[in-house]
Amino acid sequence: PSWRPASMAPLRWPLGALCALAGAGRAGALFFELKPGAGEECFRWIPALGQRCVGKYEADGPEEGVVVRMVGPEGKELWRKTEASGAVQGVDVHSEGDSYSLCFESTISENQMISFDVRWGHDYDHDLDEGGREIKKYVTQNHTDRMKDTVLKLYSRVLDITEQQEFAITREAVHRETAESTNTRVVWWTLME
Repeated sequence: PSWRPASMAPLRWPLGALCALAGAGRAGALFFELKPGAGEECFRWIPALGQRCVGKYEADGPEEGVVVRMVGPEGKELWRKTEASGAVQGVDVHSEGDSYSLCFESTISENQMISFDVRWGHDYDHDLDEGGREIKKYVTQNHTDRMKDTVLKLYSRVLDITEQQEFAITREAVHRETAESTNTRVVWWTLME
């Protein structure tokens, strides 16, 4: 799906969003500052036929207050939320070339940081056999044994690191004590001269 800003209101795009736009194809997580009274900030996609929108959003600031809405083809509002964080409601694409916008508007007098992660994809990303039936994948003993081996290796490495840290702390304490003792002797030697 292609992705681009819906409206460039008075060109108030935050630098972070511009940098994210440069590398966004499917749009991963984006962050931007939502300013009070600046109007809506909208992000637009033109997904492929049959794709579905999934994701989440969150507002963060001294206070949170945001209206989030999905606008579909012909400017029709598909859903609206007023929670400070939540899941983006799924939207299915029924026609090729339709554009969809996810819009954020502040309801408070403070700046907020908005983060969201939205993806468009197909629901049918499953493995199918020759007859078109879904191939079910089950977790086997082999899977759990490999996971157990990996966890044990990680645990062993964590213990090694902990041991090294304890040695370094002990060594540092011994050297600190030697240095303090030497400094004390130097002070006494200086006073006795």
